[in-house]
Order: sequence, then C-alpha cells, then structure tokens
Amino acid sequence: MTTPDPKAADDGVLSGCSHLRVERHDSVAVVVLDRPPVNALDTAGYRCAATELADLDRDDEVRAIVLTGAGTRAFSAGTDTASLTSVSSVTEVCEAALHFFTTLSALDTPMVGALNGPAVGGGAMIAAECDVLVAISTANLAVPELQLGFPGGGSHLKRLVPYPTALRMVLIGERPDAYQLLAMGTLAEVVDTPDALRIAALRHAQVIAGLDLAALVPARRIIRQADAMAALQGYREELDHLRAILLDRLTSD
Repeated sequence: MTTPDPKAADDGVLSGCSHLRVERHDSVAVVVLDRPPVNALDTAGYRCAATELADLDRDDEVRAIVLTGAGTRAFSAGTDTASLTSVSSVTEVCEAALHFFTTLSALDTPMVGALNGPAVGGGAMIAAECDVLVAISTANLAVPELQLGFPGGGSHLKRLVPYPTALRMVLIGERPDAYQLLAMGTLAEVVDTPDALRIAALRHAQVIAGLDLAALVPARRIIRQADAMAALQGYREELDHLRAILLDRLTSD
C-alpha cells in the first residue's frame, strides 16, 4: 500500500458549513471540525455537522470517514458554553447536540478519529463514537463538566477507557495522555506531527475502505449496538440534568 499524501485531496473543500471542512481522498472523506479556537460547537455547528456526516454516510463512494479538528490546540471541546446564554439557546443547543450524537451513533460508515489535540467534554464523546483512534502526542482526554457544576461526558467514557479510569476522570479530573491511552488500547497509534497524524488516519481509513461492505456493515453494527444504545440513553439523561441546571441558573439570576 502506498503512503497516503496528507495534502492530496481529490475534491478540495466540499462542505457548505462554516464550522466544517470536508475533503475527499479517493473513497475516504476527511471531515475537519473547524471552529477556532478549540473547535467547540454551537447549535448551528451541531446541526451542520450532523447533516454533513449523514450525507457522507449515504454516499456510496464514501467507504470510510476520518474525523479530526483544525489546528493544534484541540480536537474538540464539545459544546461552546458561550452560546448558552438564554433559555431558548440552552434548549436549542441540547436538542441539536442530541441530534448530532444520535446521527453519529447511527452511521454505517466507519470513522477513524484523528485527535490533533485534547478531546474535552463533548469532544471526548465525539472521539468515543469513532471506530479507530489515532492521536498526536500532545492529545489527552478530559471531562471537566462535574468541576463546572453539571453532569456530562460520562455516558460515553466507558467506550474509551476502563471503568475505574472513567470514574477518576469524572470525579477528580484525571486526564489520561496519549501514551497512557495507547497503553490502555484506546489509541491505535501515537505520532509526533500533524502530517504524521493525517497519514496514519488515512492509512487506517483506507484499510477499512477496502473491506467488503456486505460483511463490514453487519459486523460493525453487532459490535457497536449494545453499548451505543446505552451511551445514547445515558447522554439523554445527562442532557436532561444539564438543561434543568442551566435553566435554573438562568432564571434565578
């Protein structure tokens, strides 16, 4: 197999969403979360990302997706908390986020996550929806929600790390780094540069893209379905508590 060129995209930027860039590398689509400074998503970002990913999933020419973030500061920090300024915005963001993660969970197209930096809060949840993860050496996982006064992130953590580690991440803010995650089996590979990250992600995605769809789709679905349902149910409960806490704070001020 030839080494993928991380800068050689067939069709350039395909997305009409300002929060997202989509490139084609043969049968692999590369989706870049691009919302500086930390690729956090607001209502529009969640909605647009869900639409783009669902469209790629329906495209017969796309056999695998690489999901990464722009820049080097973060893979994604999840929800843009600065957008949670009113009762209506809280409701809209929660609904859009649930739709986004429901869409991710339902994709039949395998995803390779390329962690170009820390995956924080909802960003860790996005990472948990990927089938294969590779990371730059500066990446880590964190779920600081409890320290900020609301639940979040824990619904998906057990898909990424062992149960005791998940509890420590939620309760005392432990942040496993890339090499700890590699030792846990969370990551397939750790690299040192952004170009090496893109090459590694494309290499894994191209292997997946070469598999027989008739076997791949049911095999992947069988592996994922039980914990995917549990993660989504847990996320719905987290959102219910988050919405209640934020609305209480907004209406009591």
